[in-house]
Amino acid sequence: MSRNFDREPLYLCVARWVMQQKTWVCAQSIAEQFGLPLSKAVNTVSYILAEVNEITCSTKTVPNQLAGRGCQCQRLLRVEHIDDSIEARLLNAVNIESIPTSLSDRITTAIPPGKLNREEKWQWLLSKSVRK
Repeated sequence: MSRNFDREPLYLCVARWVMQQKTWVCAQSIAEQFGLPLSKAVNTVSYILAEVNEITCSTKTVPNQLAGRGCQCQRLLRVEHIDDSIEARLLNAVNIESIPTSLSDRITTAIPPGKLNREEKWQWLLSKSVRK
């Protein structure tokens, strides 16, 4: 099990490992190597393919031989190149957790709606109705 992803994002560790393999790799192999649930490995592969422009990779889809489950396909991944600019992007990334928030954002008091005045009730009601 490889736990080297404490200093860099998991997707980058996975991409580096897949590139070292120099062969087609499935999500099951990634899950076993990194000690992840299969669903997280599949999501990591999807993220690498869809969101990370600095990683050049190829995919291949092969059907599984599962009876009675319809068309089940397995996506294989091969990483050809990881651009060096990804290091600079990671160094310049802003961690949302490190951004200080105002005191009013950090302290949330649990006041029951019955104790609020009319204006505060409207603000509370509107804050609950905003889609996130």
